[in-house]
Amino acid sequence: MVNRHLPSFLLLVSLAAAHAIPAPVPEHAQKAPNAWNSGSPSSPHTQQQLLRPRFSCDFPAPGLLAEDCDYMSAIGMKGQGVNNQTNNGRIWTGTDGPNLFTFVNAAQPGDDDRSVILIVWYMAPTDGYQASFMNARVPDISYSLPKRGDAITISMANGVAGGWSALYNHKTKLSAYGQINNTFGEFSTGDYATIDISRLVNMAGDAMTVEVPGGCVSDMTRCVYVCNSPAVNSCGDAGTYDLLKCDGFNAVQHKDPSSGEPTGGCQGWSFGGQIKVFLS
Repeated sequence: MVNRHLPSFLLLVSLAAAHAIPAPVPEHAQKAPNAWNSGSPSSPHTQQQLLRPRFSCDFPAPGLLAEDCDYMSAIGMKGQGVNNQTNNGRIWTGTDGPNLFTFVNAAQPGDDDRSVILIVWYMAPTDGYQASFMNARVPDISYSLPKRGDAITISMANGVAGGWSALYNHKTKLSAYGQINNTFGEFSTGDYATIDISRLVNMAGDAMTVEVPGGCVSDMTRCVYVCNSPAVNSCGDAGTYDLLKCDGFNAVQHKDPSSGEPTGGCQGWSFGGQIKVFLS
């Protein structure tokens, strides 16, 4: 994770190792170019401006249910996921990549029909925080997990960064700025591959758990970025957030020497690994 005013990749030199850390994605982050929203979160016009014309769901992407596509369109997302089924050099569905992320609908017993729409985005080196604004960017993956136990494995190439979030039960919406108003996962692959959970966009977001080879776990209380103040629901400015309990095996936790901001996450899967993500 890096300071939000820095580029999306920060090489943090520590113990003679450079750690490529995903960036926090605060709700207050700079708006993406061509975003439909403007004004402050309190502006009465913000949500109206956010609602762009609906995109067509006549041909849903592979793995995306038509009703889920319709919901994404209704809440103001720019488009459905690309959902490449073959290696495109960054993110695709399938099990032939060096990094395999398995996402599971981990609804509680008795809540078997709690639907999940998985959203995964790629963050190019020039993107910064723009990649997570779903009102202005088309995700790489939008995949339906309609019932408890449903799962999909996504391949990630080495040397890429990105993130994910989820829409639950056709109730999760976009924030005033166009990000999914929920818990985020963040990752970078390749050398010093790192993954973490961020609650900075919505401290009251839905729970998720990430299990990394070697035993490191990122969840809502471990290896997770949280707002320092219990009085706020979102944060992201320098000095307003921290990384909690990221000190176990294959866990990395530092202060960025240039900004003093916390940085780290779960490692131990450089150049390839099998990651499990439970969306509950």
